Amino acid sequence: MEKAFERRPYLVPLVLALLTILFLRPAILPPPGEVLAANDFRAMFYPLTTMLHDMIHAGELPLWNPYTFIGHPLIGNPHSALFYPATWLIWLIGADRGLGLALAFHVWLAAWGMSRLARSFGSTYTAGLLAGVVFGMSEWMGTRFYAGHYTLIMVAAWIPWAAAGYHHALKRGTWRSTLPAGAALGAALLGGHPPMVFYLGLALVVMLIYHIMTAEDTVRAAWVAIRQLILLGIVGVILGAALMLPALELTRLSVRDNNDLAFINTFALPPAQFLSLALPGLFGNPNQAPTYYWGQDFYEEFSAYVGLLPLLALPLAFRRMRKEHVFFIGLIVLGVLMSVGLQGAMLPIVVRWIPGFSFFRAPGRALFFVMFGLAGLLALLVSQLQRDTLEERREFLRPVLQRWIPVAMLIAFGASVFFSGWYASASHVEPMPTRALMVAGTLAASGIVLAALWAALWMWTSAQDGLPKITNGEEIVPHRTNANIVKWALPILALVVIIDAWRIPLQLINNTTGWRDSLWEGAAVNIPAAADARVIEIPDDSPYNGGYVEKLQHVIGYDPLPIETFDKLQKIGDLHDPTNPAYTLLGVKYILAKTPYDRTNFELIGIAEGGIYYRRTDPFPRTWFATKGVTVEPNDDAVRDAIKKDVEALRDTAIVDSPMDCPTGGSATATISDFHPTNLTIQTDGSGGVLVLSDQYYPGWEATVDGNSVPITRAFTALRAICVPSGAHTVQFVYRPTSLIIGLILTVVGWMAVAVIWRLRGID
Repeated sequence: MEKAFERRPYLVPLVLALLTILFLRPAILPPPGEVLAANDFRAMFYPLTTMLHDMIHAGELPLWNPYTFIGHPLIGNPHSALFYPATWLIWLIGADRGLGLALAFHVWLAAWGMSRLARSFGSTYTAGLLAGVVFGMSEWMGTRFYAGHYTLIMVAAWIPWAAAGYHHALKRGTWRSTLPAGAALGAALLGGHPPMVFYLGLALVVMLIYHIMTAEDTVRAAWVAIRQLILLGIVGVILGAALMLPALELTRLSVRDNNDLAFINTFALPPAQFLSLALPGLFGNPNQAPTYYWGQDFYEEFSAYVGLLPLLALPLAFRRMRKEHVFFIGLIVLGVLMSVGLQGAMLPIVVRWIPGFSFFRAPGRALFFVMFGLAGLLALLVSQLQRDTLEERREFLRPVLQRWIPVAMLIAFGASVFFSGWYASASHVEPMPTRALMVAGTLAASGIVLAALWAALWMWTSAQDGLPKITNGEEIVPHRTNANIVKWALPILALVVIIDAWRIPLQLINNTTGWRDSLWEGAAVNIPAAADARVIEIPDDSPYNGGYVEKLQHVIGYDPLPIETFDKLQKIGDLHDPTNPAYTLLGVKYILAKTPYDRTNFELIGIAEGGIYYRRTDPFPRTWFATKGVTVEPNDDAVRDAIKKDVEALRDTAIVDSPMDCPTGGSATATISDFHPTNLTIQTDGSGGVLVLSDQYYPGWEATVDGNSVPITRAFTALRAICVPSGAHTVQFVYRPTSLIIGLILTVVGWMAVAVIWRLRGID
């Protein structure tokens, strides 16, 4: 097995590709009409990637999303990942197939990257392959499919590649040797999940500390490690600038800016749930009826089972410690301390010293580092078993085979019998007895895995050394049966590791029939996709982003980075109440409902299988002239209070945050004549004055009147206002974000430079 990989190293990624196909059949070869089943896939990523696909095929630049909130930047939204090649694949073949194939590719990429990292630490090919399986195909990855964390998977796939690249750069010490790690960091930045990019950075910091701790010349090692990390960081930032700069702009204006520790600590891991690292299913399984999952919300943030042998590799590392173990043990320590949030003391330090980390929450996700470290320790353990002599293996594994595993099996099977007895003696009316049965099954399954693991490890110690011996002057050949057992030890152990790693995630990755929602499909039939077709969805159990596909402007959105000014404006009333004063101001014209809605100013316009649809008879226009007056009020709270108090009094008026040198009064009209995602044209006539457009006020939008640039003023805390002279004019709003232009130039030039250097001078 190992010799085959040594002769043909390309077999490692090939075998990992075959394993990925087996592991991800639902994503790669779904039945006709089926897609991956997960909340975020259905609610966010299928609609988003379908909208991007439709925009590209319609000849539109996908820079701005007019179908959520009152407009939202696509370029700054990390989830859109506009400049990442996997997104381009979806543009070509569509979201239904493209998203699954992109995810499968990144699972394979993650597994291969982990195998390469393990090899850089001296592991064998087979050991590296098993580490790749554990990293890319164990419960941590399975929970991402269960939750629908599309961009997270894409970025996580680059972390072992970046670590391997940095390890290479530390060995070589030249500036060109930082390019592979810099390229991996740049790809991760473009992949669209900033929290995982921060995790990538933390992993590199752990490697920096490891390099300094294990070096003979500490001062020189520190200088080289810091210099190489800075260089690869610069390279990565340049390569990822096309997404990074617009994303920083959006984050600064979003609700995620300046979060406190309470928010950052959301979804910290309860320490008791560390038990699930050894006993997966101890707190239930979200896909198993009738008990499902009963642990702390959310399951996907607190689950990272990698198998029992990787867990066993941790205490075994201390039996024969080598410097290669330090890096992976450091990752595990970091993951444990980070995952419990404020209880681990590490989170406040990271938030205080790493700019931008306060934007994120869910510290339980740091179990990623535990999974990462255990995968590396597994590679080192299997490599050691392959290289040790028979006597060394026997001495090394003696406590494992004689005490550790037998005692663990006794506890697992004994506890399983106890909980089974509890279930058998209970009434089964309350949920606790049923949960006891689930726990009994979990313990029994772990006991079976322990038994298989004991047998696989025993095979490493039972074979003869294979050499003839001289006894009483005669040559004695060892018994061939025993001598051949060792040939099966590695493949059997590999099989146990793979099955153990797969037994939980295979239950989590499933398909469902379609992702489109009938409420929105009915809306597409009954509501015209016009410039003033703002809609509100009354039920909160349908996907908010259905308007992405049906080209309807929904004032509610499912997105982690809503713009703060609009978010506060929207929350002056109930989010799902059509009479919310904010929605009146924004000109919400249509209602999507599942039950009858009886209001005098709403008329029924259609009924479909998915819902009931109404039109408001007296909506505010999307754009109007403030012919009844303009008020300057820089205090946003005061403006929101005025809107909440009497929004109807604000028809034909404007409240702006700074003075405008613009005449008011008289009669004027404004009509939207052309509407596209990144540009909008309005025809005006009459006395002119302050023109209000109830679209999102955001950097990058420019306004012109008859081709002449005019400044945009913020109105009603979140809308746009400009000054238009009297007479007939053509007003245009165009989205030309400076952050994108600068970022795109840096990214394109950076990747071209890396390609030229790689081609002409190579990578050290």
